[in-house]
Amino acid sequence: MGPSGAGKSTLLNILTGYTTHGVKGTLAFGSSGSTNRKLCSYILQEDYLQPLFTVHEIMLMACDLKVSSDSLNRTEKLRLVDKILDTLQLSYCKQTRCGSLSGGQRKRLSIALELIDNPPILFLDEPTTGLDSSSSLYTIKLLQELAREGRTIVCTIHQPSATVYEMFDHVYVLAEGHCVYQGSALNTVPYLRSVGLHCPAYHNAADYLLEVTNKEYGNFTKALAKAATDPSWRLAPLVDRLGSGGGVVVPAALPACPPAYDSNHNDAIYQGHRKEVVPQTVTVEQLPPGKIDQQRRPSEFAKLLILMKRSNIQLYRDWTVTHLKLFVHIVCAIVIGLLFGDSGINATKSISNVASFLVHILYLWYTTLMPGVLKYPYEMNILKKESFNRWYKIRTYFVASMLTSLPVQIFFSIVYASIVYAMTYQPCELERYLMFTAVLVLNTIVADGFGLFLGTFLNQINGTFIGAIMTCFMFVFCGFLIMFSHMSDAMRGISYLSSHRYSFEALVLTAYDDSRSDLVCPKDEMYCHYVKANTILRELGIVSGNYLFNVVTLVVHFVAIKVVGFWTLKRKLKMG
Repeated sequence: MGPSGAGKSTLLNILTGYTTHGVKGTLAFGSSGSTNRKLCSYILQEDYLQPLFTVHEIMLMACDLKVSSDSLNRTEKLRLVDKILDTLQLSYCKQTRCGSLSGGQRKRLSIALELIDNPPILFLDEPTTGLDSSSSLYTIKLLQELAREGRTIVCTIHQPSATVYEMFDHVYVLAEGHCVYQGSALNTVPYLRSVGLHCPAYHNAADYLLEVTNKEYGNFTKALAKAATDPSWRLAPLVDRLGSGGGVVVPAALPACPPAYDSNHNDAIYQGHRKEVVPQTVTVEQLPPGKIDQQRRPSEFAKLLILMKRSNIQLYRDWTVTHLKLFVHIVCAIVIGLLFGDSGINATKSISNVASFLVHILYLWYTTLMPGVLKYPYEMNILKKESFNRWYKIRTYFVASMLTSLPVQIFFSIVYASIVYAMTYQPCELERYLMFTAVLVLNTIVADGFGLFLGTFLNQINGTFIGAIMTCFMFVFCGFLIMFSHMSDAMRGISYLSSHRYSFEALVLTAYDDSRSDLVCPKDEMYCHYVKANTILRELGIVSGNYLFNVVTLVVHFVAIKVVGFWTLKRKLKMG
């Protein structure tokens, strides 16, 4: 606990390993730190959830990712999910999409997702932020019940009510990065009194403690930090049940420290006293903390299939990137086809036909690049949360995302290419049609790779800005606005970095290379300069027979940008 800026979230990020850069020191989890760290789950302050899935769907997918079918069959998984949702009072909104949940429901769902594999240690960053007093109290009661079952619950909180504050077994208070109190919540007032700070009667001890740490009564941070090293405050205070007459002494409240689960004796051990727990039969509905983690988790290939299924459902439901995009592709292809007309066979419109190739390249490039730039910054938050809590590996997500998005991008490109090819009267030859479509498909998937790179390397605003500038420069160096023969050697060298150059050359070669027959010269024209197909190639400085080179180069660009995109993705996740 502590005021804003005291270092609560930073400390929690370090303890969980969520933040690894810019910190130093030693962090040990029991006798085998690396193993025990895998038994921890971290629920962030922001509830990043897939908005298009229902509560039941997202829970079931999380269960499939965390628990193998060899451990629990489908029926048992459904029972486990229903039990968790019922425990957290989410059963009534099973069919509600996550994007329509309230703040309290989203927080409880975030907790439910991590309870599937029943982690022994659960970290939460400000679980009551944005909740009303009733929802906050319910959330803390829920966490207390989870702790009483044998888990260790560690959370940060900003300003709890008196009722909520007294529910905590152990409190660790921060001010300016220093610990100014650690111990039982019931010891707060006596502790403050011991250093000369007297909490007014009927005043919330948590509020008074925060007022002190905010220096409303003076700067006591150093004095409090020194006094906090006294271990005697860490035990719950003892009260005389028989009043002043003395006699039996019992704990004043629930145990003072978080319970430590002992798998060998099946009991909960508390500092101050010991509470025996009656052994129970382990069922699907109630597994001891860490039980599923000890069983065989799904293979990465199985997780790949699950993630591909999830991505396909998401693509189908996200009408802006599927249904709307397909509709816009068809409409724009028709408009462009009507605009350029018979430029594919009309010798007087050859320059317009070449210009139409640039329109195709730019249209498909922008409509593929920008969604990626805008999508990944939000997707990164979900990915970091899920990968950090060991739902799957980053490479598994990357491959699943690529395998599901590429077929959609390819299909959209084929639809667009087919319409414009036919409406602009390009050569009626199957081979040329396939070559034309292949180039636009490659152009689209390279743009998808650039969208991934910019979306994982920059924020949305900078990514949009850099993406637009980068596209403009690639467009300038494609060899049409200024021909390669008119460029200096240095500028011509830079042009080899432009993906648009290779797409443009390949499309021109598709239309005018390979001994194409003469174009049609209208009868009302006395002279058509571009009747011979090789004339346009010669004037643009494009080498005949270079189609395969351009296609291979586009493939290399695609592979290179995907590798770089994967590197930036991993870097972004590590840097936070």
